[in-house]
Amino acid sequence: MSKKNFLSSKDKFIFRKLIRGTKEITQDTIYYSNNNLCFLSCKMKEHNEHLHRDYFSHTHSRNKLHNNPLYYIRYDCSVNRLKKLKKGHYIPEIFLDLHGLNKFQAKVELGKLMYFCVKKKIKCVNVMHGYGKNILKEKIPLWLSRHPNVIALHQSPKIFGNDAAVLVLIDFS
Repeated sequence: MSKKNFLSSKDKFIFRKLIRGTKEITQDTIYYSNNNLCFLSCKMKEHNEHLHRDYFSHTHSRNKLHNNPLYYIRYDCSVNRLKKLKKGHYIPEIFLDLHGLNKFQAKVELGKLMYFCVKKKIKCVNVMHGYGKNILKEKIPLWLSRHPNVIALHQSPKIFGNDAAVLVLIDFS
C-alpha cells in the first residue's frame, strides 16, 4: 500500500512554519506530593488512609491462606460468598494495577484503595500484582487477609488476570 499525500506543498510549508520552535513531549512517570496543602480535610484523609495502611504492616501471618488456587475467607462469613466470588457472581467495580511498584508503594496504594472502597461502598475489587519476582504475588494476599473489611479473596478468573491478580470482596459496614 502506498501512502497518499493529502497536503499540498503550500500547506506543508505553513504547518512547518507554525510548529517551528516546539519541543517533543517526553513521557515520564511523575509522582506529586501534596506536602504544601495543609487543609484539615486533606490531613484527615491522609490519616484515614494511613489507618487502612497499618493493617498491611504486620510481619507475622495470623490468617490462613490456601494455595492452588489462592483463596481466603473470613472466619465469620459463609463459604457461599467465596463460591460466588469464584464463579464470577461478583464483578469487580475497580481495578488496581500494582505493576512496577515496590512493597512500600504497594502498601500505600492498597491503603488508599481500602479507604476509597469503604468510603464509596464498593463491594468487589480486582488487584493486579503481575508476575515479576513473585514478591507482590506472595505478600498482597497476606496483607489483604489481615484487613478487617476484607470478607474473601480468590484468584481472579482468566478474564480478569488469572493468577497475576486477586479478586477481593469487601465489607463496608
